[in-house]
Parts: sequence; C-alpha cells; structure tokens
Amino acid sequence: MVVVNSRTGTECVIPRAHIGEVSYVDDPVVIVGLRRELELREGLVRAWHCPVIELPVAVNQSGNVIPHPEFPAQVVSIRLEAPNESRAGLKWAVGLVLGAIGCLTAANIARSHLNPGLASAHSVRASDGHTYRVIRYPDRNSIVVLDSRSRYLGTMDFHHRVLDAVTLPDGTNSAPLLRSLPPF
Repeated sequence: MVVVNSRTGTECVIPRAHIGEVSYVDDPVVIVGLRRELELREGLVRAWHCPVIELPVAVNQSGNVIPHPEFPAQVVSIRLEAPNESRAGLKWAVGLVLGAIGCLTAANIARSHLNPGLASAHSVRASDGHTYRVIRYPDRNSIVVLDSRSRYLGTMDFHHRVLDAVTLPDGTNSAPLLRSLPPF
C-alpha cells in the first residue's frame, strides 16, 4: 500500500503484512490501523524494534538506581551462548570424523599393497567366443566366475573343480559351462 505523508509529501510503500483494520467511515479521512509500530529508515519501512535488556541489580543496591545522563552508556556485545563450548564440541567431532577417515584410508592402502592374498581379476575368452571375468582369491583357494554383464556364474577351486554353480536364466545349470572354460 502506498502512503503519503500529508505534511511533507513523502511517499512510502507499506507491506500488506503490516496493515491492520481500515475504517468503514472515510469522513473526513480514512483511518488505517497497523499491526505493529513501523519506522522509516533509509527509504525502507520496517517494523520498529527497540530491544530492552534488563540488567540485574547488585546484591548491596536497592532497586532504585539513578541513571547517569551526563554521558552515554557503554555499548557491550551480548552473546546468547559461550563460543568456546559450542566450538569445542564441533572441533572435537570434526577431528574424530577426519581421524576415522584417515584410519580407514590407511587400512585400505595397506590391505591392497601389503597383503599377497588379495583378489585379482582378469578376463578369459572361452572356445565359444564369450568373454568371462574371473576373480582369484588366493587366501581362499577359489576363483569366482562372472559373465560379461558381471552376473555370478559360479565358483571353482585352483584345480578347476566346480565348488558352486547357479541356475541360468534359460533354466540350465552353470556347472557344465564352468567345466568347459580353459584353465586359468
């Protein structure tokens, strides 16, 4: 709503959220109520807010304290929470998470570079022209065989014996297929 000051001619816009009741009778002027007190500052209309902080009375003083009007009051910043307490917990949590990530990374690197029993993968081409992926697990003395779409076909030992076979989508068993693969 655009409002004009009748004395100065200054126009300002008041958001509808601040407008209250409007008078039914507009003789001699329309009266518009406000939901809260407003102030015009730097060309903007805002809700007027005057923060009041009540200071505690000292133990030996009475409730009637005389103000000192000859000089302005000292301005002191006020915090609602102590920064050290909230920051200390946050720093501790971040340090814990970073430490855990570092330990997991170091363990993964050590496991992949220092353990000779880790899995190794390579591809094998069968006599029928299909390519199969085999993953060797030396510490378990087994080889897992996957098809070209990385679907599990079965498990064999290092002597080329079938340890586990699955039923294929066409209903056949994968054991004959595993036995027909060349030694790897």
